[in-house]
Amino acid sequence: MESPIALEELLKSRGTYRDAIGLPPKVYSDPDFFVFEREAVFASEWLCVGREEQVQEVGDYFSATPAGEPIIVVRNSESEIRAMSSVCPHRGMCVTADLDGIDDENMLEPTKFLSGNVRYFRCPYHWWVFNLEGQLTGAPEMKETDCFKAEDTSLENIALEIWNGFIFVNFDINADPLGPSLGKLEKAVRNYDLSSLKTVDPAVIPDVPFNWKIMIENFMEMYHNSRLHKGIHDWAPSAGAPGTPSSYSDFEEGDGAMFGFNPSLEMDGGFNPTYKALFPPLPNLTDEERQRVVFAFVPPTLLIGMQSDSAFWFTVNPTSPETHELSMAYLFPEEVLETPLFDELLEAAIRGVGYFNRQDIPTNIATHLGLSSRFANRAHYSWQEAVIPQFNSWLVNRYEKQMEGK
Repeated sequence: MESPIALEELLKSRGTYRDAIGLPPKVYSDPDFFVFEREAVFASEWLCVGREEQVQEVGDYFSATPAGEPIIVVRNSESEIRAMSSVCPHRGMCVTADLDGIDDENMLEPTKFLSGNVRYFRCPYHWWVFNLEGQLTGAPEMKETDCFKAEDTSLENIALEIWNGFIFVNFDINADPLGPSLGKLEKAVRNYDLSSLKTVDPAVIPDVPFNWKIMIENFMEMYHNSRLHKGIHDWAPSAGAPGTPSSYSDFEEGDGAMFGFNPSLEMDGGFNPTYKALFPPLPNLTDEERQRVVFAFVPPTLLIGMQSDSAFWFTVNPTSPETHELSMAYLFPEEVLETPLFDELLEAAIRGVGYFNRQDIPTNIATHLGLSSRFANRAHYSWQEAVIPQFNSWLVNRYEKQMEGK
């Protein structure tokens, strides 16, 4: 598949902060490149769509649209979590499309999708019925169609893998497994015991008005923390603490994650109005781990932040060259969810994140505008941005493979 940007220009972004330059500005806004990128990056990579605890009981399901593909994640009759296409094999209707509540004012709005608990899925168009495994079990008025075979008809299966409670899907049913590529990250975050933590209901923000890669870059690089967030991020400076500098893990082809450590000046800091942890520290953390923040990225969609008392995660789902859907939620030990004043403390934590969002979001919107300018430059990077050329290298490798038809 051809890219509208020459490979020789993309290759200039592969390397480290010492020798690479930024991606060509067109990768953030060009519609033709977005079509190319969606195939090169999202068609055969592991995409995070949620957490295991969102489907706890048989029949629990949620809908998602990673890279624009409507899918269902469900706990089936064998109590296994599986993923399947939401597209009915009859006429293409999405079987989990939400048709209730449609009125004259919103009938032309983008389709919304259902989540909940069911015994089966019924396409609302012609009432074809599929069981929790996706197999067709009922199709009205099809008996006279001689060539139709219900036993050969099902919702398409999608590869699924769970890592530390996070659910990933892959549209390449023969994709290499994700888990082995996350060995470095697994070792680095073992004491956070992410698989045992429980997520608070994710908030979903549609049509965030800037390119998805800008969100990744802003979340992962620590260069701006002491500048853009001066004052509210002083407890964890960009450079780290005296004697303990900030750092990023080495990244090599075959690694499935990028991550970095931002030491704090005091133990048990937090992203909230007090700049202190609001909840008890996670039980297995060392003193060193309680005095730093970990930022991790499992490309292309999952971002995780880990602090002494909790973790938080985002999924970034591109919807156009200029927009993406952002899901975000906190993770806590189950016993913390039952503590007195949990809701009030969580609200304080959310307000704290709001301080950062009120600086990050307008900055990202303005950055997207700047990258669309005729004057946009291909920058060199600081060591405090070393993760961005890692991400760029990961992307360029996939762009190159797509262009070469591999």
